[in-house]
Amino acid sequence: MKTIFFESIDNTQNYALENYVSEPLLVVSYSQDSGRGRENKEWKNADQSLATSLVFENNNEKLNNTLVPLIAGFCFLEVVENKELTLKWPNDINFKENKIGGILVEEQRGLICVGLGVNYFWDNPSVPNAGSLYDEKIDNNLINSDAEKWGRSVIDFVENDKFELSEYKKKLTTIGKLVEYPEGRGWARDVDIDGSLIIETPENEFINLTSPLITEVK
Repeated sequence: MKTIFFESIDNTQNYALENYVSEPLLVVSYSQDSGRGRENKEWKNADQSLATSLVFENNNEKLNNTLVPLIAGFCFLEVVENKELTLKWPNDINFKENKIGGILVEEQRGLICVGLGVNYFWDNPSVPNAGSLYDEKIDNNLINSDAEKWGRSVIDFVENDKFELSEYKKKLTTIGKLVEYPEGRGWARDVDIDGSLIIETPENEFINLTSPLITEVK
């Protein structure tokens, strides 16, 4: 895996996709001028944040690409090892019930580009329900180390088919909750082997959601 570091960059996803050659490429930055989230939402830079993108070819025919967002979130929790970190299906990383990070996966020209954004420190978040991993700034070398460990872990999980859905679900808060999605609402009952969320509707029917556009109802 090749790693390129920036203090600031326009967009890690674009740079990674444009500069991929033949080996996995990890692009690491502390801020983005034109970052984007899911559904092209605007990226907000925290006081100290990680913006990183990993681009690679998935040569593991047994692995469904739809599992990649789940793998990416799980790998970050494996790297940081904080018991208060949890996952919200399929893309969010939460800390003490506040969102501190998210995953964006894009596919182009046979390549998979996984973007990871994490708020390491944010004194006064400008986004509702946002938080940060630490309550003060930390050494940027630790952020760099976390990013590289995360990138290597994702590649390892993908290439060696290491992902276990049962372990992922231990970190997941979504199962059992009432959730709303564009077509309605229902109870999240399980995660299927392809990474989709199994929903039980009020009519006792079961459907599989693949869209990440869900909201947990409190």
